[in-house]
Amino acid sequence: MQDTYRIGNAQTIGYRQFQSSYFSTWTDGHCTAAAVLAHGTIDHINGRRCAVLAAETCMREFHRLPENEELPVFFERTAAEIQRLMREYLYLGKQPYLSLGIQVIRERELFYYHVGSGRMFLYNGTEIQFLTKRSGKEAFAKGMTAGLMTKGIWEALHEKDMEFYLNLHAHPYEKAQRMLSGVIEKNRKEAGNAAVVLIEGWL
Repeated sequence: MQDTYRIGNAQTIGYRQFQSSYFSTWTDGHCTAAAVLAHGTIDHINGRRCAVLAAETCMREFHRLPENEELPVFFERTAAEIQRLMREYLYLGKQPYLSLGIQVIRERELFYYHVGSGRMFLYNGTEIQFLTKRSGKEAFAKGMTAGLMTKGIWEALHEKDMEFYLNLHAHPYEKAQRMLSGVIEKNRKEAGNAAVVLIEGWL
């Protein structure tokens, strides 16, 4: 039997004026899944545009991925293309700010890439492993959860909080929603933009 995936997400603008986070997910329903989470300059309309451009570019390039191109090469090439597009269309030559996380799960392996203030993790049902390298690869087995989150999530929730939500007997969407509720409850006045995307492997 082939692998399948369940995907969940949650996000809020908090007290901010603009939504500066944007995400996109995809799965073929069997052995491959992909997710991207981008976060642009906070409380600026170009922050939103920047995040949308980044997420859409990642997914477009992923679906055009040449068969002979390794994923680490794809990550670096796509990140460079996003920087070029932002300078050309959004920032008129100025250096933009962007937090970008990409995860691709293929044949029981998790490939990842991230830059900026966002964080990503891998949860095996017992403990959370934060993926701190710019780019890397980890085994992804049945029951594991891969996650991407913006600063608004990881600033408010401790590791034990996250493990509590990830251990709930619920769909990843419900887990993400509960995680976001925890952020709002813990950080009522200071909670700004917060977004989380979860990919859960099952058979």
